[in-house]
Amino acid sequence: MAKAYQWASRIIVVSFEMVLPGLAGYWVDWQIGTVPLLLVLGLLAGCIGAVWHLVRMTNTETVGQQRRDKHTDIQRTLDDT
Repeated sequence: MAKAYQWASRIIVVSFEMVLPGLAGYWVDWQIGTVPLLLVLGLLAGCIGAVWHLVRMTNTETVGQQRRDKHTDIQRTLDDT
Protein backbone atom coordinates (compact mmCIF):
# COMPACT_ATOMS: atom_id res chain seq x y z
CA MET A 1 0.00 0.00 0.00
CA ALA A 2 2.84 2.37 0.85
CA LYS A 3 4.42 1.70 -2.54
CA ALA A 4 1.16 2.66 -4.27
CA TYR A 5 0.97 5.94 -2.35
CA GLN A 6 4.58 6.66 -3.19
CA TRP A 7 4.00 6.19 -6.93
CA ALA A 8 0.72 8.14 -6.79
CA SER A 9 2.49 11.12 -5.23
CA ARG A 10 5.23 10.90 -7.85
CA ILE A 11 2.66 10.94 -10.64
CA ILE A 12 0.93 13.97 -9.13
CA VAL A 13 4.25 15.83 -8.88
CA VAL A 14 5.10 15.06 -12.51
CA SER A 15 1.63 16.22 -13.57
CA PHE A 16 2.15 19.54 -11.83
CA GLU A 17 5.57 19.83 -13.45
CA MET A 18 3.91 19.53 -16.85
CA VAL A 19 0.99 21.88 -16.28
CA LEU A 20 2.28 24.71 -14.08
CA PRO A 21 4.85 26.12 -16.56
CA GLY A 22 2.12 26.26 -19.20
CA LEU A 23 -0.23 28.07 -16.85
CA ALA A 24 2.52 30.53 -15.97
CA GLY A 25 3.15 31.10 -19.68
CA TYR A 26 -0.58 31.66 -20.24
CA TRP A 27 -0.70 34.18 -17.40
CA VAL A 28 2.29 36.11 -18.75
CA ASP A 29 0.77 36.07 -22.26
CA TRP A 30 -2.49 37.41 -20.82
CA GLN A 31 -0.66 40.15 -18.89
CA ILE A 32 1.31 41.43 -21.86
CA GLY A 33 -1.33 40.71 -24.49
CA THR A 34 0.70 38.45 -26.75
CA VAL A 35 -0.28 35.41 -28.71
CA PRO A 36 0.01 32.17 -26.74
CA LEU A 37 3.72 31.91 -27.47
CA LEU A 38 4.76 31.68 -23.82
CA LEU A 39 1.98 29.18 -23.15
CA VAL A 40 3.39 26.85 -25.78
CA LEU A 41 6.95 27.39 -24.57
CA GLY A 42 5.87 26.75 -20.98
CA LEU A 43 4.09 23.54 -21.90
CA LEU A 44 7.08 22.39 -23.92
CA ALA A 45 9.49 23.14 -21.07
CA GLY A 46 7.15 21.45 -18.60
CA CYS A 47 6.89 18.30 -20.69
CA ILE A 48 10.65 18.10 -21.15
CA GLY A 49 11.21 18.60 -17.43
CA ALA A 50 8.57 16.03 -16.50
CA VAL A 51 10.02 13.38 -18.83
CA TRP A 52 13.49 14.05 -17.43
CA HIS A 53 12.14 13.70 -13.90
CA LEU A 54 10.36 10.43 -14.78
CA VAL A 55 13.56 8.97 -16.22
CA ARG A 56 15.49 9.93 -13.10
CA MET A 57 12.82 8.42 -10.84
CA THR A 58 12.75 5.13 -12.70
CA ASN A 59 16.56 4.93 -12.80
CA THR A 60 16.71 5.57 -9.05
CA GLU A 61 14.11 2.87 -8.46
CA THR A 62 16.02 0.41 -10.66
CA VAL A 63 19.34 1.09 -8.92
CA GLY A 64 17.69 0.70 -5.53
CA GLN A 65 16.19 -2.64 -6.57
CA GLN A 66 19.58 -3.84 -7.85
CA ARG A 67 21.18 -2.92 -4.52
CA ARG A 68 18.48 -4.77 -2.59
CA ASP A 69 18.93 -7.82 -4.84
CA LYS A 70 22.70 -7.73 -4.34
CA HIS A 71 22.28 -7.47 -0.57
CA THR A 72 19.89 -10.43 -0.62
CA ASP A 73 22.36 -12.50 -2.67
CA ILE A 74 25.19 -11.69 -0.25
CA GLN A 75 22.99 -12.56 2.72
CA ARG A 76 22.04 -15.90 1.14
CA THR A 77 25.70 -16.68 0.50
CA LEU A 78 26.56 -15.91 4.11
CA ASP A 79 23.66 -18.02 5.36
CA ASP A 80 24.77 -20.99 3.23
CA THR A 81 28.27 -20.99 4.72
